[in-house]
Amino acid sequence: MNKAIKYPLPTVNFNGTDRETLLKDNVRILSAVADLREAINASTFHPRDYYVATVTEGNYGQAPYQEAREERAKHINKIADFAEYIEQHIEHLVDQNY
Repeated sequence: MNKAIKYPLPTVNFNGTDRETLLKDNVRILSAVADLREAINASTFHPRDYYVATVTEGNYGQAPYQEAREERAKHINKIADFAEYIEQHIEHLVDQNY
């Protein structure tokens, strides 16, 4: 990951949580994110379920399925961002020499 990190990452030290626990916890989170992605991909998401036109603030006349797809994509992107955040924690912990 070559992205500039703009938030603090954990530093292993004698007064803090041990490295193995931090790694285990972050790997567990990443596994849960993978399970979430799998559940999303396996779920039914079909235009037939979005046939009634909706009017939302500032969005008149857009096809409801297209609007639903855009909303879902927005949240899936946030999940991807969170997964990357956790991956950066894992990478940082693995790279630390203590």
